[in-house]
Amino acid sequence: MNKLSWFDKVIFVVNIVFALFLLLSTFSPAIEPQKAKFIYLFGLAYPAFLLLNILFILYWIKKKKRHFILSVAVILFGLSNLSTFFATNFSSKKTPEPEFSIMSFNVRLFDKYNWLNTQGINDSIFKYIESKSPDIVAFQEFINIDEVGYHYIKRMQAMGYRYYDLEPKNKKNKEKKYFGLATFSKYKTVAEGVAYQYKGPKGYLKKSVCIYTDIEIDNKIIRVYNTHLKSLGFGKDDYHFVENFTENNKDEAVEKSKSIASKVLQAAYKRAEEIKAIEQHINESEYPVIVVGDFNEPPYTYSYKQITTNLNDAFLDHGFGLGTTYDGISTLPGLRLDFMLYSPSLISSNFVVGTSGLSDHRPLLGWYSFAE
Repeated sequence: MNKLSWFDKVIFVVNIVFALFLLLSTFSPAIEPQKAKFIYLFGLAYPAFLLLNILFILYWIKKKKRHFILSVAVILFGLSNLSTFFATNFSSKKTPEPEFSIMSFNVRLFDKYNWLNTQGINDSIFKYIESKSPDIVAFQEFINIDEVGYHYIKRMQAMGYRYYDLEPKNKKNKEKKYFGLATFSKYKTVAEGVAYQYKGPKGYLKKSVCIYTDIEIDNKIIRVYNTHLKSLGFGKDDYHFVENFTENNKDEAVEKSKSIASKVLQAAYKRAEEIKAIEQHINESEYPVIVVGDFNEPPYTYSYKQITTNLNDAFLDHGFGLGTTYDGISTLPGLRLDFMLYSPSLISSNFVVGTSGLSDHRPLLGWYSFAE
């Protein structure tokens, strides 16, 4: 540092600090949130720390100083994080013709409350599904309320999705009024059930976190897990704060930040619990599996790392870049919170992230075949 100007010495000290922050964030996926809450929070900021370290690298290269090695070393140390965050498929892979296709889509109640300020979003969603014509559709935040005209089960059936799975099974008249996970199939379903579900007072079953559906395709069976992990539980004021952070005074910002951090951590604890139970259920499956849904966490976190221990990520096989699936917070672009994972005994022929503007989440589409 003796050859640096005083300004560059300050820059290098700041560089060291953010290199340490990036280093801490790389440990986040390997540690349960309950055991290291600060590391978990650092992990969520991984993209920001990564970007800052890349800027430091460029700065030192321009200055022709070897100090860029520090940030390069830390980035390389966390290469596994980078590889799940940014896909680098530069050319298409040669794969066999797919035998079936699947779509996963958090439709946010088909925009029942007009969050998008656009008329006819529900019709646009069904037109989109019809245009892609996947064999299986796994919905999160699906609704069907016959008494107010939301006949969405019938609409799916009219499009050829004869078989469908709604959970829990013990809910009376669930077809007439339903909210939660729903899996539709053009192929025959041979079994279905709940992989994980919370119990309320006196054993009352709350909405399912993950359901599974066994589907027969050309005399072979695939098990589809449809999941929606614990959300952040943010209210309107929380979202407004995140999107307009600079408008708040210092004291208000500090208190609100603490409240939001607490909500983020509590939700992460729940997701860690959910993912362990789902992973155990998956490991006991006698069939190849596809796991789809809204995980409410990016890929550089504990829950993602746990469930991908024995499963492949279709986006990493075929995508390029960030693979953004969530558009709900304008100040946090590039979030990939929805996933399509599959057993190694299946072959992923293709995968795409679908159009935006139909929900705060984008649909996922994947094409698969059975390995010989």
